[in-house]
Amino acid sequence: MTMSDLSKNAQCVLRILESSESLTTTEILELAHTDEYAELCTDCAGGDAFVAAANLLVEKGMITKRFGKGGYHWQLVRD
Repeated sequence: MTMSDLSKNAQCVLRILESSESLTTTEILELAHTDEYAELCTDCAGGDAFVAAANLLVEKGMITKRFGKGGYHWQLVRD
């Protein structure tokens, strides 16, 4: 699967996680609001759109999630 096959929200989640080891949902949503990700993260501002995109990426084995302090922690699956 290539990046262009994914929704903009899914691409946003992947792009944000590429530069970090692990982030909480809140941290990802805060980053999605920054100018750096503005072009991709069009509706990630809402938690529901983010969760749907992130869970799709989990199903595809591209990211992982675990529940911990501060809520869910999301992490890129690296080769």
